Amino acid sequence: MRIKRLDVLRAIAVLFVLFLHADLPFFRRMGWTGVDLFFVLSGFLISGLLFSEYKKRGSISFKRFFIRRGLKIYPSFYLMIAMTVGVELALKLPLTVGDCIREVFFVQNYSFGIWAHTWSLAIEEHFYIVLPMLLLFLTRISRDRTNPFRAIPWVFGFVAAACLVLRAATIYLNPTPQFRWEMVANPTHERIDSLFFGVLLSYLQHFHTGFIEDLLARTRNRIVAGLLIPALLWTCFFLPHENHFLLTFGLTFLYLGFGLLLILNLQVRDIFRGRLARSFSLLGTGLAYIGMYSYSIYLWHLPFVSWAPGVLRRLFDIRMNHLEFTLVFIFGGIVFGIAMSKLIEYPVLRVRDRIFPAMQGLATGRADAGREGATTSIETPAA
Repeated sequence: MRIKRLDVLRAIAVLFVLFLHADLPFFRRMGWTGVDLFFVLSGFLISGLLFSEYKKRGSISFKRFFIRRGLKIYPSFYLMIAMTVGVELALKLPLTVGDCIREVFFVQNYSFGIWAHTWSLAIEEHFYIVLPMLLLFLTRISRDRTNPFRAIPWVFGFVAAACLVLRAATIYLNPTPQFRWEMVANPTHERIDSLFFGVLLSYLQHFHTGFIEDLLARTRNRIVAGLLIPALLWTCFFLPHENHFLLTFGLTFLYLGFGLLLILNLQVRDIFRGRLARSFSLLGTGLAYIGMYSYSIYLWHLPFVSWAPGVLRRLFDIRMNHLEFTLVFIFGGIVFGIAMSKLIEYPVLRVRDRIFPAMQGLATGRADAGREGATTSIETPAA
């Protein structure tokens, strides 16, 4: 079964990014935070798949994990890159071999490739390599077969401190006139801490069962946690992008706040009653539907807005004002992303689940495509 609450968070994340790129006034400053919400969700969900596999089988298959992730990410991504190259060549727009190589090999977060939004996919891709290798290493050196991952809190602490120091060093070593936001915001070694915070939360959920539930059992603790979220997020919502505090401690506060939001979202239930509850349920259903397709929406929204106005102008002589362009961007980007997901992403996933069913499902004898479809549904959109 789907985890609707996580789909809602994924929808919020992708909508933040869409609203930012649509240049909506309120989201010009804070829309970028949607990517960090994706990062926390990704760390939580991807590590959760690996933790579940270990608990059920006593081992982790790196090869199977990477094949399954690749079939989730690569078909849509490489099709988008191929279409981009075709359009750029047809229109005789500037495009270098280096741009394509950086995209193809997922290093566009260190040197700009073709699209402005795929840097986050590069960070995710690096995380998919580092995380299973780390977990496999911990299983090799630990004598505890029940929980060989006891070092995870220490690993997170090291990664969090290292990323914070590296962000500060980048700012210090680059004079203000030459400094750019991307120097801190894009490199994996300065942003992977948000993903590892999700890993920490997933570890606590899987191997310290009841810890988070007990912590939030009291109403007072839930209120404190709820108040901490805006307290942690405010810097990222209101400070300018290149503010040095934002790019150091602010990014740390951001993933801590989103982590709390994730945990409260999963643990706290039935806040509203009656008509208000029904209204929120309808809203949640709509958002969850968008969240199901968030990876493809994120992936295709900039190509769509780059190509759609030209197509409309050349075929139908339609020229849009700013408001019309914004509406086409948001609604068209969502519809186009969902369509591409149904055409590419989900058909590939169904084939994947028949050929390479999840090890969690194999362990319990329930690896059928329908059951595994539920497992796939909670995976991150990788943005």
